[in-house]
Amino acid sequence: MPVSKKVSAKTTPKKIQTSSVIDRIQSLSFDDEEGIKILLYGRSGTGKTTLWSTFPKPILSIVCSGGNKTGELRSINTEENRKNVKCVTLEDSSEIVELASYLAGTDKYKTVVLDHATGLQDLVLKEVLGLDEIPAQKYWGLATQQQYGQCTLQSKELMRLLLNLDKNVVMIAQERENNVDSDNELLLPSVGAGLTPALAGWLNTAVDYICNTFIRQQVIVKRVKTGKGKMEKITDVKTPTDNVEYCLRTGPSPVFTTKFRLPKGKELPTVLVDPSYEKIIELIN
Repeated sequence: MPVSKKVSAKTTPKKIQTSSVIDRIQSLSFDDEEGIKILLYGRSGTGKTTLWSTFPKPILSIVCSGGNKTGELRSINTEENRKNVKCVTLEDSSEIVELASYLAGTDKYKTVVLDHATGLQDLVLKEVLGLDEIPAQKYWGLATQQQYGQCTLQSKELMRLLLNLDKNVVMIAQERENNVDSDNELLLPSVGAGLTPALAGWLNTAVDYICNTFIRQQVIVKRVKTGKGKMEKITDVKTPTDNVEYCLRTGPSPVFTTKFRLPKGKELPTVLVDPSYEKIIELIN
């Protein structure tokens, strides 16, 4: 059985220490040039690709979606994006090490996208198991607990290399619903990134922002006045339309995993309609 390539910590770019730890104590501040680290997850066709294409350009999209063609990029096939968005399809998970090293030493790209993290996890698992392809539908017993542990560890190290870059880093993931079939009524259903629980838990803490993409029916709200005099009453009438809205769930939710690091007391809308990088930055600021 082929042995998968391990990611060495030595591949992480080292920072030269120029002073003692005491000398590096400083006031609370943030460098805007470091970019934001964000996880976007949602069902297919809910606008994840369209959203990351609004991030600062040039953009490098690292495609790892289980196929050899970047068909999902057709949704952003415009003249501007053809000039400012480059893509590369991973053939081996260890290629991220080479890409991270290259990106750490160049200012050519302002945003790096992993599209998607779910596909990277499957690629690593395929290498761990020594398979040519992972079955479209995973099944019980496909891998041992130790093999899943090895897959999680290697996936973490590869994602860490990208998250350490001083650029905007967007992690894309499919959506996964958990605890649906549980007999324990204390475990509420939850929706998050389509990764193993251990990898999802690590990635959730490693990024600064977690948002969920979804589609909903557009509703027009009209204020209607009824009655006269003291009996006059104004009510909001909601009328569904045939259109849909592409949305981004940002606010706290008891079901959907979200995270938005803002100072206490700042108001955060539950949903952004027609989301973009500019709207996300406006919330952050």
